[in-house]
Amino acid sequence: MIWTIILSLFALAVIAVLSWYAFRLLKQVKHQQQIMIKAKAQRALRLKESIEIIAKAMKQKECNHSEGVIRLTMLLMPFGKNLQPYPAMSELYDIVRDMPTHEARKMLGKQERMRLDLERESAEAKLELDIVEELKQLLDDIQKLGEI
Repeated sequence: MIWTIILSLFALAVIAVLSWYAFRLLKQVKHQQQIMIKAKAQRALRLKESIEIIAKAMKQKECNHSEGVIRLTMLLMPFGKNLQPYPAMSELYDIVRDMPTHEARKMLGKQERMRLDLERESAEAKLELDIVEELKQLLDDIQKLGEI
């Protein structure tokens, strides 16, 4: 009988300790989830701000449209978005996305660089008015973007 009481008390103590430990672990998990949610929200905000800055710079001609559409494409990806809703920007992106940059561009001959520049600049000039209109829509749309 005494052994039953001792074993019961021991079992209750083990259950109490394990319950306390489980509670602490659950509390840690909840805290980590809150940190993750906050980090995702901050990242989404930074991405939205970057999209806004680039779109405004493109609109004010501080950033050329080719560079802008390449950057915007990368910034929209984490939201599961792309430039498809903006046909002129999407068309320009399709034209410039495979053009060499940086060191690869330096390796090209002068004639090839000039040809690619002409192709890029003519596409930018042809699509400029449409892109400026689409930038207004993009700036409206990014305000509606949700969390990543």
